[in-house]
Amino acid sequence: MPPTAPDSALSVAESIRLLRSVPVGRIVFTENAAPALRPVTFAAIGGEVVIPTDDGWFERFDGEFLAFEAGGIDATTRIGWSVTAMGHATYVSFADALARFHARSAVPWSIQPGDGHLVIDMEYVTGRRVTLIRRPGDNR
Repeated sequence: MPPTAPDSALSVAESIRLLRSVPVGRIVFTENAAPALRPVTFAAIGGEVVIPTDDGWFERFDGEFLAFEAGGIDATTRIGWSVTAMGHATYVSFADALARFHARSAVPWSIQPGDGHLVIDMEYVTGRRVTLIRRPGDNR
């Protein structure tokens, strides 16, 4: 048996289901013309990635096209997945967040004064099942 199974594409529905199963992902953006990423807490609600923040740093992404990635790997089997969602971002202020998310039970956090949310529309979603290679002698 080869040390790894071939990667396989995930359907959009399976990709979104897996995205909803984890609380942390990474926004991918450009910083001074170079690729950059930042880990964030998030929730996948409907067709959107919602990132809570009390940091005005995120406001700069309002109207920008961003990528978002999340994934998971089982340390024992070394089998996992990676999902990427891409779309336009909207920065939502505290007042707008109250109106937009407060009544939705899918938001796993309370909304506090000063909080904002970066919302990325999932315009494009791709996912892959992945298996990490286990080299001979690697017993981890």
